[in-house]
Amino acid sequence: MYEDMRLRAYPDGQASRFFYFGPLPDHPEMAFMQRYLRPGDGFIDCGANEGVYTLLAAKLVGSAGEVHAFEAVPLFITRLRANIRANHLTMVTVHPDAVGAEPGRMPFVIRGVGSRIQTREDLTSTANTVDVNIVRLDDVLPDRSWAMGKLDIEGAEHQALTGAEKLLARGEPAVLMLELVDRFLIRFGSTVTQVREWLADHGYEFVCYEPGPNRLVTVSDSFVPTPNVLVVSRERRAEVDARLHGAL
Repeated sequence: MYEDMRLRAYPDGQASRFFYFGPLPDHPEMAFMQRYLRPGDGFIDCGANEGVYTLLAAKLVGSAGEVHAFEAVPLFITRLRANIRANHLTMVTVHPDAVGAEPGRMPFVIRGVGSRIQTREDLTSTANTVDVNIVRLDDVLPDRSWAMGKLDIEGAEHQALTGAEKLLARGEPAVLMLELVDRFLIRFGSTVTQVREWLADHGYEFVCYEPGPNRLVTVSDSFVPTPNVLVVSRERRAEVDARLHGAL
């Protein structure tokens, strides 16, 4: 994968995506990363799973960059670390934690790629749970510039953003890639509209990336591209556009 990287294939894992969908299975998002990220950049991967995005980011930021990968599911942590070792990715730091609004320890529901912090609707479920550490991004990330962050944490995205309020106030990271699904967010007391309004209040705007013309397009207030969205710091929008066109 990604020309010279290796991803261990499991029957229930993510490698099948490369067989079915090609070298960039999430094409718009991954094409954006390839054109935007630079050697030495910082990348945050929340909900890293086996490391599909972590590995791509590591390849792009290189040995001078930093990738911080957060994953709470024990099986995925083991696979993530194995894939990092197989590719000798010394720039990657693994955090075996979930990301939220407040630090602590919480039950975590184990449901494969749908694993998440336990909510009220899970209390009557027969799914397995494990206790995991919850961390705030403001508390655990190094003090540096962050080019990009990814949050795919099954509805807890708003909570994780709340735990990164100091970072966001500085326009860090410049770009966020979020999975936003109303029925997932509602479990945690939020909605896509509320997340968008909260991010707007914190200096970020929703955009669509068009790989063909290689451009970001600001989306109207009446349209939210879901489930996967890109959000850009308004103060750093010119920097992001310049990178896409090779000016930086």
